[in-house]
Amino acid sequence: MNRKENRQINFRVSDDEYERLERMAKEVGMSVPNFCKKKAHGSRMKSPKINREAAFDIARQLRGIGNNVNQLTKRANENKTVPKEEVQEIQKELQGLWQQFNEALQK
Repeated sequence: MNRKENRQINFRVSDDEYERLERMAKEVGMSVPNFCKKKAHGSRMKSPKINREAAFDIARQLRGIGNNVNQLTKRANENKTVPKEEVQEIQKELQGLWQQFNEALQK
């Protein structure tokens, strides 16, 4: 094997301990082995301020807005007119997304 870490450490935990480790790892979006390794290195981990589903939804919406901006940029580079309404619509979408992001952080 071509692994950077060539040593393995095995240890046993009770069912309750494993469930606690699993819950803690899930809160920070990690697997139990990676969580234990980070903890062994003394890392301080905090759970994300935004849940995973909300983050994926925001990322999806940002990709859509990015596609719209790219299309408008291409049109402008081809010396075609870019309707002011389309630019304003993108601005509204970004403002709505920013508001959604702020609300997700406050939960």
